Parts: sequence; C-alpha cells; structure tokens
Amino acid sequence: MKKDVVFIVKTVLVFCALSAAFSLVGMLLPEKGPLSNPSGGLNIHEIGGHILWGLVAGAAFLSARYAIITGLFAVLIDSDHLIALLHVDALTRMSHSFAFGAIAVVVLMTVFGRKDYRLGAAAFAGVLSHLSFDTFAGSDGRFPMFTPFYNHQIIFQNIDWIYFEVTAVVIIGIVTLLVRRKEIQVQSTVTK
Repeated sequence: MKKDVVFIVKTVLVFCALSAAFSLVGMLLPEKGPLSNPSGGLNIHEIGGHILWGLVAGAAFLSARYAIITGLFAVLIDSDHLIALLHVDALTRMSHSFAFGAIAVVVLMTVFGRKDYRLGAAAFAGVLSHLSFDTFAGSDGRFPMFTPFYNHQIIFQNIDWIYFEVTAVVIIGIVTLLVRRKEIQVQSTVTK
C-alpha cells in the first residue's frame, strides 16, 4: 500500500511538471497571445469532473493504483495553465495535445520503467479523459490538438466528449489485456 502511494505521488509530480514545462514551448510559437489568469477556472466542478472522468477510464485497468493515476493525470494536465502566472504571451493549452500525450508516455515510461505499459496508457488516457470532460462540460471544447505542428484550435461539439472517453477506455482495455496475458504466460512458464 505504502509503495503504491509513493509511486502514485512520484508519477503525478513528474506528469504535472512535464505539463507545465511543455507549456513553456508555447512562448516560442508564432501563434502566441496573452494568457488569461488560470485561477478563475479552479472550482470543485472542474477538478472533480476531471478526476471522475479519469477514474472512469482508469477503471478499465482493474487496478486501483492505475485508475487513481489516470484520474489525477486527467486533472493535472491543467498545470499547463500555470504559465499564465508569468504574464507572458504564449500559445494556450499546450498540454491539451497528442504531442504532449506521446511525450508524457515516453518520459514516464523512461523514468519509471520501460516495461510499465499501464503507466504509458494512463498518461495518454489521462489526456483523452481531460479533453472529454472539457468537451462535455461545454466550458471550452477547443484544443490545439496537433501543437506544435499545427497550432490552431480545433473545435468540438459537446456531444463529442464520448469519442475521447471511449478511446481512453479502449486504449486502457487493450493494454490491460496485453499485460494480463503476459503475466499469465510468465506464471505458466514459472510453474512448469
């Protein structure tokens, strides 16, 4: 139990720092503009909704450890808004992109174990769950999904939330099946 808590805290801190650091790239992009104060968006609905959406997707892991990580990743992706506190011009919501999701997968799996495919799936699913809740809540269903390659916002309708969430669940489900299959193969060779 203590080992799980330490692992969760470490992975969440790295993910949060990575999201904030990735947003700094937004200062270098030509489409940058003034950023609004991020404190206005902090409320229980926003925080709780993102965590819940991440937990729902993370339930497909059949593991409390990875479900909790996915829920926390889904809310902490918003640490990319912290750059606004610097009062600089930048591209907003940099971590709300597939590039960030891919970078998070690579960094987390490199730092915490190359064979931990569930952690990689949690990182990418956390991004998708976050996009899902933002779209569902109607607060802002526009994201720079392909930044830094295409830096314009892509707009989604409220109903599109389901596609993001289902994709997150499918990714987690596939990874869970593959990991369980590998565990069963290892156990069967050990018992022979």
